[in-house]
Amino acid sequence: MEAAMDTMGLLENLEQSAQARDRVSQVFGNLVKTLTQAETVSPETSGQLGLSQQIKQIKQVEAALSQGTFRLLVLGDMKRGKSTFLNALLGDRLLPSDVNPCTAILTILRYGDSQQVTIHFKGDKPPETIDFQTFKENYTIDPDEAKKLDEQQELAFPDVSHAVVESTLPLLKQGVEFVDTPGLNDTEARNQQVLNYISDCQAILFVLNANQPCTLDERRYLNNYLKDRGLALFFLVNGWDRVRNSLVDPDDEDELQAAATKLRQVFRQNLAEYCQVDGEDRYDQRVFEISALEVLRRRIKDANADLSETGFPEFMASLGQFLVQERGQSERQWAETVARQTYHQVSEAVDRRIPLLDETTETLSQKIDSVQSEFAKLKEIRDAYQRLIRTTSAKQSKATADSFKEYILNLEKTFESDFVASQPNLDFLEFLEKDKRAAFYTNFKRAFERYMNDRLAAWEFIAKQDLRKAFADLQTSAEEYQEAYAAVIERMNEKLLGQRFYAVGHRYNPDDISLWSDNIKDLFESIPDVLNDSASRFNYFWQGVLRLALVYVCVYVALYILGILFSSLVLNVVGVLLVSGGVLAGQAEVVRQKFLSTTKEEFVKHLPKIADEQWRPVYEAVQSCFDVYQENVISRISADIESRQGELENLLQQKKKHQINRDREIDRLTTLKQSIADDVETIAAL
Repeated sequence: MEAAMDTMGLLENLEQSAQARDRVSQVFGNLVKTLTQAETVSPETSGQLGLSQQIKQIKQVEAALSQGTFRLLVLGDMKRGKSTFLNALLGDRLLPSDVNPCTAILTILRYGDSQQVTIHFKGDKPPETIDFQTFKENYTIDPDEAKKLDEQQELAFPDVSHAVVESTLPLLKQGVEFVDTPGLNDTEARNQQVLNYISDCQAILFVLNANQPCTLDERRYLNNYLKDRGLALFFLVNGWDRVRNSLVDPDDEDELQAAATKLRQVFRQNLAEYCQVDGEDRYDQRVFEISALEVLRRRIKDANADLSETGFPEFMASLGQFLVQERGQSERQWAETVARQTYHQVSEAVDRRIPLLDETTETLSQKIDSVQSEFAKLKEIRDAYQRLIRTTSAKQSKATADSFKEYILNLEKTFESDFVASQPNLDFLEFLEKDKRAAFYTNFKRAFERYMNDRLAAWEFIAKQDLRKAFADLQTSAEEYQEAYAAVIERMNEKLLGQRFYAVGHRYNPDDISLWSDNIKDLFESIPDVLNDSASRFNYFWQGVLRLALVYVCVYVALYILGILFSSLVLNVVGVLLVSGGVLAGQAEVVRQKFLSTTKEEFVKHLPKIADEQWRPVYEAVQSCFDVYQENVISRISADIESRQGELENLLQQKKKHQINRDREIDRLTTLKQSIADDVETIAAL
């Protein structure tokens, strides 16, 4: 595989991409030094330019670039070969992938100077470093045991948070990290640990089984948790080489072709909608038929083995193109955008400062006094927009909470069809057999939890669309406030700089300066979310905020319903069915209808209470989105006002205390401006 990787240029391209990122990070480090030095006050300078916010942002970008990794989350149901795939990819048996044991805890695979495993625990218990053999022996479980724990809704290792596996493998050295997860057929509450990693990953590698195309659990997971999240999804249809062995006559090429064609149709039908990128169909670049076990066998014998007809070379080529070209370039473009914005902001401050150097202390003080009314107007605009945010927050929070309440109350109308559609394989006749009743009860309880989460996920999708529109409307309103804000700043410039400023060729150009409009447009990109697509960070970030706020509500509601429903349901269902058990024993459809109708009756009794009690948590969940938005945008506007006031006051104080060397100061300021311009061009060249 190493040779195959080199052939495709993946390792080389990743290394070049990492080097480019490091060089951009170094330039940002230089920017931090330049700006920090520029803000260092000495008797000869004219005082600080109010660049603290710019320095803070540049530091954030530098940190993000220096710590940047390509993190890939591996998802899939139990026994799909996720660990085998990773071992095959890396050419080593790092993760447990034998016939019986399966991964029981979430595992992060990253580069390290030596091979070791660190177990991280919940609570205050310190991490524990162990060897690979101990990890394989102690932290894997048999599939039958996993299934039993799953039915009992218990964790195999309840005190363990996750494991970190470190290795010296070349692919990992290029900043690639993998997150190996337990099977998807888990309870919804326990799935949250995996979901928490989704927003921090650059791509999802979803492993499927060629002989079990798109099971109900897999379709549920895709629809409930990955659909419309702005995530790059790669689907790995594993075990494609076993399709032949599943045929009656493995040597019949026509039968093989027919089976393969049918499987491809099923996968395309279920996966095509997740392979759309900006309206473009990328199915062929996102879905791959692979044979992970065959690759692992070949690589164990020969690290440079020919991997043709395993699907791996094609997958790695596509993954490399995604990581290097799409994500790598997007990351550097984002950095360049921030650098250019910083240049515009510094340029504006310098161009404001230089004409004021010739003013006397008395004249400067008078000019500063003359613009205090403008500063007051800027604050009025900020406060007016803040009021709009709060009004929108209250209105949208109520609308969403009302929508939730109405949705919950209407669940009874489609209960039977929705429940059966989500759980088609539930055998209701088992309820009538005493020795199977306990198992059926457990399965039915699990099925009901799935039903509730399916319904809540459907509602959340609607809520997310409404919230997105509310934020879009806010952004439209922001443009109107921005125009007023810009007009006030223009009046300030005229009062401070007048004709002298314009006479020397320093006319302000809206395309070259950073006013409040830039802050609004850049607000979402300034949020630390480097691993997501910078071009669409608005949608994904706020969806993430909403999901983090609502996911607790949704899971709580599901578990809450189970708690109150099943405490009374079992007695009522038993009473209805067992009274006529002799008649019903051979009538599966009657049993199903009786069971569902009785369940619905119990379910409907609790819906009004649930709708009323959860109205407030939903309201507060949506409100929290607007609170985060308000905190970010209003703080940025306030910082802009304070920096403008600060730069004028700093100049005035310096003039009062020291005799400023005008020519030397002009040279310092113009050098500062040119130095940042040079750094921006360096970044652009990379």
